[in-house]
Amino acid sequence: MDSILNNWLLAGAGVLGILFYVVKGVLDQVPSVLESWSTVRRAWRRANEDEDEQE
Repeated sequence: MDSILNNWLLAGAGVLGILFYVVKGVLDQVPSVLESWSTVRRAWRRANEDEDEQE
């Protein structure tokens, strides 16, 4: 019985470790995604302004 509980605890700790690693990886990518989104929005606005000026 003790070995089963021990195995479950080790497995749970392993899953939590992997989960934290994945969440950290995703959160580390958020700033670059937001920066890219801002670049796209600026380019879109410039394109619309250029289109308005040509009319």
